[in-house]
Amino acid sequence: MGRTKIFDETAALGKAMRLFWRQGYANTSIKQLLTEMDMLNGSFYHAFKDKKTIFLKSLDYYNQEITYKRQAALAAHDDFSIGIRALFTEIFKTLESKHEPNGCLSVNSMVAEVLCEEELKTYLYKDFEQFVQFTADRIQHSIDLKHTSTPLPARQLAFILVTYIQGLFHVSNTYVGIEQLKNQSKDFLDTLGL
Repeated sequence: MGRTKIFDETAALGKAMRLFWRQGYANTSIKQLLTEMDMLNGSFYHAFKDKKTIFLKSLDYYNQEITYKRQAALAAHDDFSIGIRALFTEIFKTLESKHEPNGCLSVNSMVAEVLCEEELKTYLYKDFEQFVQFTADRIQHSIDLKHTSTPLPARQLAFILVTYIQGLFHVSNTYVGIEQLKNQSKDFLDTLGL
């Protein structure tokens, strides 16, 4: 009888998350996950069942480790214009990190190979909607406190901002330099009066 390899689930999830983030769901094999996570077949299937389950857990882990910091930066300020710039600072910290892959795991995952699986599509769309609503709530809070004035309804402005952020993550996977993206983002926020 083979020995079960003991593993740290949090460390394993972090490794799986970064592998999916770097390579994408469709381009990541079970064999690559086992190697990256330093797990044996039996341990993997006992702990995570299958590739889809570990991917969904990786998305949850990403939200706890990465998205949470960004949202906390935004929520730390009653004035939305300060908060949104703090959120962008957090985004650029990740993009500039040599320890993190480019882009965003959730945004990088919104591709046909993933969205064709209903459970994954539902998760990613719900994740997007939650970020839009969180942003809209922060905008409305700032409007209510008279810190922010905008001709757009809070939800519409939130949708524009979240769409821009998704585009920013996609472009960060290309040849465009981070300084150019920082300047563009500053100009974008300035244009919106934020």
